Amino acid sequence: MSNPTPVLSTDPTTLAAHTIHGVIPERVAIPRSQAEVSAVMHDAAQQGWSVIPWGGGTQQLIGAPPTRVDLVVSTAALTGVLQHEPNDLTISVEAGMTAGALRAYLATHGQMIPIDPALPARTTIGGMIATAADGPRRAQYGLLRDMIIGIHVVEVNGQPSRAGGMVVKNVSGFDMMKLYHGSYGTLALITAANFKLIPIPPARGSILLGCATRHTALTIVDTLMQSQLTPVACELLDATLARAVGFEAQWVVAIGCEGPEPSVERHIRDAVALATTHGARSTVRRLQEHDALWQVIADARTTDALASGELLLRWATIPAFVGDVLARIADCGQRLGVDPVVHVRASVGCGYVRLTGLSSAQQNAWIEAMPEVIAVATTDTTLARYWHPPAGGADVMQRIKAEFDPQGRLNPGRFVV
Repeated sequence: MSNPTPVLSTDPTTLAAHTIHGVIPERVAIPRSQAEVSAVMHDAAQQGWSVIPWGGGTQQLIGAPPTRVDLVVSTAALTGVLQHEPNDLTISVEAGMTAGALRAYLATHGQMIPIDPALPARTTIGGMIATAADGPRRAQYGLLRDMIIGIHVVEVNGQPSRAGGMVVKNVSGFDMMKLYHGSYGTLALITAANFKLIPIPPARGSILLGCATRHTALTIVDTLMQSQLTPVACELLDATLARAVGFEAQWVVAIGCEGPEPSVERHIRDAVALATTHGARSTVRRLQEHDALWQVIADARTTDALASGELLLRWATIPAFVGDVLARIADCGQRLGVDPVVHVRASVGCGYVRLTGLSSAQQNAWIEAMPEVIAVATTDTTLARYWHPPAGGADVMQRIKAEFDPQGRLNPGRFVV
């Protein structure tokens, strides 16, 4: 029997393509099967190497620089559909499959997973799970964790492990899928995942409401959330992002609708009326224009290539406090003389702040001023912190990390634990 361990590449071009925060890895492995992943992880354990999981590489600038990069394990060759049960609305795919490829495959069956990552042609399923990546439609459908029904991982010692299955209502045992979601590659290397699916809605459309002030925009969002309308997305965009979607306004409330045609038309009609009531301008986007709009919004949080001095902050609060966070962002921008680009999932209570041309001291000041920050993306390797201490449960996180990776070899130094 041939050795299932993939060849470890030390080719300079390959190594440079997998640079993490300026650190070039010693070697790169691109396993072609889950068995090969197990073999390479086992060999790495024998050598005592640090291991960095790598999907599409689009989110590797999130978090602190690694303390060591002995081996990068890429899932680039793990791109297959393992099992699809169209009648049961379930699917199992390998972790290296991109969100775009999965979307295209499911579309041929009239089905979808309502996920909207940045750069879907490159962003992988495993990377989205590991970094808890979200998208505009989480307002209606939730996070990716809410759609996972099973997961396959390889532990730090090379042992394959799985949880859940291909059954939607699986409530047996501890829900390990939730544990790996947002673990940033520190507990295991994700090799495959199972998801529940939904049919593609028959109609879709969007309404953009242009507002002169932040207060008006927030009032519209609050009124919308207290109404009987159920948009699949509700985003708050500042003037910079408003221009990116082709609408001149100080603030824009972007509302996305999906479902039966009468439902979509009702959302559009009522949202336009809401704009009129509050003195806002409105425009409607349908079909391809609708799709293009939401991809621009999804791509606004991309971190794949940041310039020197560029900082992206991901923050979270409760929806009632969004206005307070936005006021603090504006105050911080005035105090530091920097214009932030702001993008908020207003009905959910999370958002993003992008800043450019910052010194290390300014980046530190922004992170310090926003305790709501849950992730930092930057090319700067000298910052005082890249994560705020968890609000609660840090000791539990540390114990879990020690149990899964006692030697601290998975993504060492990158995450909060």
